[in-house]
Amino acid sequence: MTRQEKPSPGMIGEMYEQLTDSCADAFGGNLHVGYWTDDHDEAPVAQATDHLTDLVAERLEVVPGERVLDVGSGTGRPAVRIAVARDVHVTGVTLSENQVRLAEGRPEAGQGQGHADFQLADAMWLPFDDASFDAAYAIESLVHMENPAAALGEIARVLRPGGRFVVGEWYLLGPLAADDAADLEYFSRSFNVHFLPTVEEFYEEMDRAGLKIEIFHDIWPNISRSFQLVGDILPASAIRLGGELGEQLAVCAEIYRRFGEIPQISYALFTAVRR
Repeated sequence: MTRQEKPSPGMIGEMYEQLTDSCADAFGGNLHVGYWTDDHDEAPVAQATDHLTDLVAERLEVVPGERVLDVGSGTGRPAVRIAVARDVHVTGVTLSENQVRLAEGRPEAGQGQGHADFQLADAMWLPFDDASFDAAYAIESLVHMENPAAALGEIARVLRPGGRFVVGEWYLLGPLAADDAADLEYFSRSFNVHFLPTVEEFYEEMDRAGLKIEIFHDIWPNISRSFQLVGDILPASAIRLGGELGEQLAVCAEIYRRFGEIPQISYALFTAVRR
């Protein structure tokens, strides 16, 4: 995917400074899609988004006492959920000072097993020693990277050999029709998205970074409900907030809904191992 202007780290941070609170409300405290087991699953958005976090945690295969990196930690809810459930320590990095403040305010924030700490840091230049983490994950954050190859290289560098890296991310199934390409471009400009690869491109990028994808699991049928739900929820927040931010949220809701209707967009969990 090509764009005329790449989203810089500053642009990403500014976007999340503005939208984190309202979008987290729409996603039940998280900033990623929900996972429903089937069409009859009536779980609320908060439970469904936590379910996706749990699926990521399962694929990490960590044991108590290990160190885990959360690349794009958002509100901190996934990091503390994984830390507590797996009795590990999670370090979250984000480009948003607001997100760091929110995450550090959680009672589970801190050092040691069963806790998570949070730092303002760019995934393309991680401030950690080589092989300092046993596992890492990124839920819907790689799409924002100005240089995804550099970010993947950094993640591989700070992972120990044999450490797992789990990614929850959108990807392209193939070429887009003209109208769909226009909708995707609009979505990309609005949400500072740069990296939306095909499966083949993602395998190639991971391989170049020294990360071998072992499991590819498309979960689009389980997450697709998120787009319509959020498209329904955000307008209510927009009306409540009013003003410029309210107008921005109303536009975001429509853009997000349209993005979810593009037939060549899908979503998968990728599980890789550091070679």
